[in-house]
Amino acid sequence: MKRWSAFAAEQPDMPAAGRVLISQFRVGLGSLATVRKDGGPRVHPVCSVIAHGGLDVFIGNHAPKLHALRRDGRLALHALPHPEVDDEFSVSGRAR
Repeated sequence: MKRWSAFAAEQPDMPAAGRVLISQFRVGLGSLATVRKDGGPRVHPVCSVIAHGGLDVFIGNHAPKLHALRRDGRLALHALPHPEVDDEFSVSGRAR
C-alpha cells in the first residue's frame, strides 16, 4: 500500500476528500475488509488515523482481523458514508 503522503502528492484532491470522509465523526471510522482462511471476505469496523504521512488502523492484539492480516496482508478500507452526501472513499493494498 502506498504511503498516504505519496498518494497526496500524486492526486491532492482525492486524498483531501478521503480525509474528510474518514474523519467526519472526529474519529477515523470505517470498515476494514480482510481475507479469511477459506478465501472469503471478512469486514470489521475499525478506527483509523492519518498522521505522519501514513494511514494507520488500530487493531487489538487478539483480534481476528489482525490474524487475517498477518496471514494474508490484502485489505480494503472503506470510509463510512456521509449521511447527507452520496460520496464514497476506499483504499486497498497490503498491510505492513
